Amino acid sequence: MSDGTPSVAQEAKDLEKRIHTISGRVAQLDMNLRSTCDDLTSLNDSLKRLTKTVESLPQGSEERVAAERSLYQAQLVMKGAGPAGALDGYLKPPRNGKFLSLLMGNAVDVTSQRQENRLRIKEEYYSFRDRSTFTYVAWPTALLYLNRERQKGLEAGAANTWFSLVTVFPVLVQFYWCWMLYFYAALALRENVLRCNGSRIRRWWINHHYYSMGMCLVVLTMDVQSNACLNYMSRFLVFTALQGVVMLTQNRYQRFRMYTRVAMGKASPMDVAGGEMGGNAGQLKLLYPLLFGLQIMQVYFGASVLVSVAREHDLLDGLGEVYFGEWLKRLGHTAEAGVVGGQFFREWQGAPAGGVFVVVGG
Repeated sequence: MSDGTPSVAQEAKDLEKRIHTISGRVAQLDMNLRSTCDDLTSLNDSLKRLTKTVESLPQGSEERVAAERSLYQAQLVMKGAGPAGALDGYLKPPRNGKFLSLLMGNAVDVTSQRQENRLRIKEEYYSFRDRSTFTYVAWPTALLYLNRERQKGLEAGAANTWFSLVTVFPVLVQFYWCWMLYFYAALALRENVLRCNGSRIRRWWINHHYYSMGMCLVVLTMDVQSNACLNYMSRFLVFTALQGVVMLTQNRYQRFRMYTRVAMGKASPMDVAGGEMGGNAGQLKLLYPLLFGLQIMQVYFGASVLVSVAREHDLLDGLGEVYFGEWLKRLGHTAEAGVVGGQFFREWQGAPAGGVFVVVGG
């Protein structure tokens, strides 16, 4: 062009050259990163192997002391003491577990190499659990109140119109169980993602969310139009409301305890507070009685369901009563007090729901 500015064709040619250059640099970076990940994975395997080998050396020997010191420094660098930060994200990602594979497939990589991204996943997990816990308390509390009003309406002879508390309440109960299924599935999914990103969540902690999902699926198939089902479910709503209160207390104490453990080097920054973690001695005086009391209540409710199923199917005659005696009979009478007016436990759902409830509580 006459004014000295480059032509459009020349500018486009320069742009093409720059893109080719950047593409070559990205390819080289990707190759270097893959090589680094392979080397780091091999070094991590060697670190684990040497840690086991050192344990076989004589206690207090110079060789063992020197090896333990070097391995400890290497572990600190792996956890983030080096200039590159935590190196866990650059290890070869593990294969997706069965739950992740079922929902997302095996080709999806849920790991993140950057430490700040993994910490955001952890904080989002905490935020989700805290938000959902308030719903966990509010929903069953509201359903308990509505159930009481429904029973008052039935006693007063309220008409069963197309829109009344008598007809709407079973639908609200179904919505509640759908939310519970979503809640436990979301927790299990997020915890599996955290494990893929280096968090050492206990396997049983995730498994008990699977059991809870199974219980929700079973209960969703129950006939919520049955008065026997609704009356018995009020007992479960009391339990879930109390469980939500305990979860609020537990989440608060566990969060502070986990921060302390990370600061002391006893936990990884990606570790999260699971059900097995507690607070300090003063906090445990409140937390442990709540947890054990809740588990006893859960086992009792589940056992009462199983006993009611057994009594309605005449399974406690003879051998059953010899083994369990008066305790089972009293428990069965207590359970049946809430289900008068229907043979709710003759349905197939009673036994699996009660069994899962006992397993989760135990």
